[in-house]
Amino acid sequence: MKAWHFLRGSVAALGLLAVSNAASAQNYPTKPIDLSVWAAAGGGTDATNRFLAQAMEKALGGKINVSNRTGGGGGVAMTHVWNQPRDGYTWLGASEAMQITKVMEFHKTGTADWRWYMVAGAPGVISVRAESPYKTLDDLIAAAQKSPKSVKVGHCPIGCVWHMRALALGQASKTEFNYIPYDGSSPAHVAALTGEADAVVSGVAEQTEFIRAGKLRPLAMIEMKPFEFPKVGTIPAAGVKYPDIQKIPARQWLGMAIPKDTPKPIIAKIDAAFVKAMEDPKVKSLASERMFVLSGEYGDEAEKSLQAMENAMSWKLFELGVAKTSPDRLGIAKP
Repeated sequence: MKAWHFLRGSVAALGLLAVSNAASAQNYPTKPIDLSVWAAAGGGTDATNRFLAQAMEKALGGKINVSNRTGGGGGVAMTHVWNQPRDGYTWLGASEAMQITKVMEFHKTGTADWRWYMVAGAPGVISVRAESPYKTLDDLIAAAQKSPKSVKVGHCPIGCVWHMRALALGQASKTEFNYIPYDGSSPAHVAALTGEADAVVSGVAEQTEFIRAGKLRPLAMIEMKPFEFPKVGTIPAAGVKYPDIQKIPARQWLGMAIPKDTPKPIIAKIDAAFVKAMEDPKVKSLASERMFVLSGEYGDEAEKSLQAMENAMSWKLFELGVAKTSPDRLGIAKP
């Protein structure tokens, strides 16, 4: 009899909890939301999240405070968000850097633990200085194939998205480039401009001012589609001739994430607000102001593409000796 009373009391308690959660979701948000961006202020990840926050404030009808929690390769911001109550009031300002945090052991979670909202990103481009003897991508590849590792290609640190795009081009074209990592895209650009590197791979958004000024000459997008650069023309796609660049599906993306085990009614509200925010003029201006390509992927669709990216990048980093723990020990499938 006592067991029955206990069971009946437990069921009643669960029912009250469900009603309470539903009521909380219905009124959500009732207080400011904290959007913790893993990257420093002023960069692409920060700007994208600030634009998104403004648009989602309108859609949700609540205040969103953006803060920068840098450090630990993104692990500091991820830990902060992950350790908060699952009430929808703490979001992660994220990017493709989050897809390597698990294999690099910056954080215990991986792609499958989060719900992702992908706003935009810049496609990758390989460029040379204006005076370079390499007029086309074919010229650059021919020189590198004639003398393996003689052509120096600069990029951001080992494991970053542009390093992966450079590797994808070399692997797809069966070319041995000499990959030169720098502390970021900015010093890689300087290396290309001064002749320290023969070419540089980074996002077209990062190269915009150099291309417009005629200091860098784009050879090709390391993508499957060409890119229309205003007042410059069409930059051809390397993927047309070398479709195997898709075998390393690394791409830049900027946006946000929340823990996947956030209550479903709250997720539904955030999803709806995100869809609406993607139509906001402020978010759409990222395409014209920053040369970004808008995405709008979220939920299952985003997770599927990002999981493939996590798998490919994690195993490549392990093969290069950058990641010390085998991805299969972390539950990351080999592509």
